[in-house]
Amino acid sequence: MRRSEFHGVHEDAFSNKLKTQEYDGYADGEIVTETWYRLSLEDARRFIDDAESIEHKIERGHKIPDPWIKLITCEHRNTTTREARRYWSISLRPYIQGYGCDGSTDLNIHAIANRLAEQQGIDYPSLMRKAYPGEFPATADFSWLDDEVVLAETIIPKEVYADLALRDLEEINNYTLAMELGIELQKVGAVSADWAEIRKTQEVLKKEIERDVHNWFERHGQSTPSVSHSAEASPMRSSADHRKSAMTERKTSSSD
Repeated sequence: MRRSEFHGVHEDAFSNKLKTQEYDGYADGEIVTETWYRLSLEDARRFIDDAESIEHKIERGHKIPDPWIKLITCEHRNTTTREARRYWSISLRPYIQGYGCDGSTDLNIHAIANRLAEQQGIDYPSLMRKAYPGEFPATADFSWLDDEVVLAETIIPKEVYADLALRDLEEINNYTLAMELGIELQKVGAVSADWAEIRKTQEVLKKEIERDVHNWFERHGQSTPSVSHSAEASPMRSSADHRKSAMTERKTSSSD
């Protein structure tokens, strides 16, 4: 078997390509090419050198119908120097509610949350704009919520479990979005928790923590440092962040 540029992955793993997309990287002049592939469990065993992770996913796959392995490759290429960094990761599919976050399930979780919102007469894109106005302007395109490839690898229940959908949003650090959706779901009786009250409580606790931190630094004659107030991640950026954090950097190379 021939090895590929992605260390630990054989060329035969790339025979069933699902999708390729490109987007800007963090660094100036960097383009990221992300490609998804579908592998049977047996092919994943044969063509990917990560036996422990694959066997763990195969074990979990016994609980879902027709399980398979999704291979995700990412190439970060500097358009000036042509240097490239390559990563890859694997994930169990199809995605089912409650599987949570493994670095590659953000789009599946949003697809399920969007379907839940539709079932309850709630405009999910409008909630995303409200939760993340800097990320989603009025002209934002939300067609990715209905991506056919993502929907094909996602098991969406006939009636989506509301509490589980909210928990999965929190799993991918979209706390503000989960809060906004929870408030709307509580209004229509889909969940029992009073998310509006939860938000008020969290805001009070946040202010108390900020005050205590300020007082501590003041007592010690230091100025309060500027810090991020939350582990919150916006949906689109967090998807890329999660995928990268779940991937193993296998090789750095120069070409062209």
